Amino acid sequence: MGRTDRVTSRAGRVGIVVGAVAAATVLAAPIASAEPSSQPSQPSQPSQTPEASIPMPVREGALGYLATRSSTLWLADRGVDQVIANLPAPPAYSSANRQMAKTLKQELDAAVDTPGACLQIIVDGPGQAGGVFNYGFFAVEKQYCPK
Repeated sequence: MGRTDRVTSRAGRVGIVVGAVAAATVLAAPIASAEPSSQPSQPSQPSQTPEASIPMPVREGALGYLATRSSTLWLADRGVDQVIANLPAPPAYSSANRQMAKTLKQELDAAVDTPGACLQIIVDGPGQAGGVFNYGFFAVEKQYCPK
């Protein structure tokens, strides 16, 4: 298999992972539950622009994936954040989907803007019985990214 085939294969795998994540359940903010909030919403704090960093730890039982640089660029180029933002969801979960898309966009932008950086995806099980999965996306520095 040539280098181009491997890159295409890796990009396809990231697409499959993200597609499976999107199809499997409603998405939520990174490593935050997708449960609808029963608390009144707080005024939003000024958000810090994410920067590429070290990979986040993946707890036992969770799935962690480091995308290649080319896969990260591929995801950003295809607007995966908009795909997630526009997924049909029950009203109680639609704001969580939009927040997830916003966070994914910020992390993808940080990874794209950092030379050689990539995206880490973490999928964790529900925090409580009857809950849905928790998702995390993180921009990761070049030296930690797979080749």
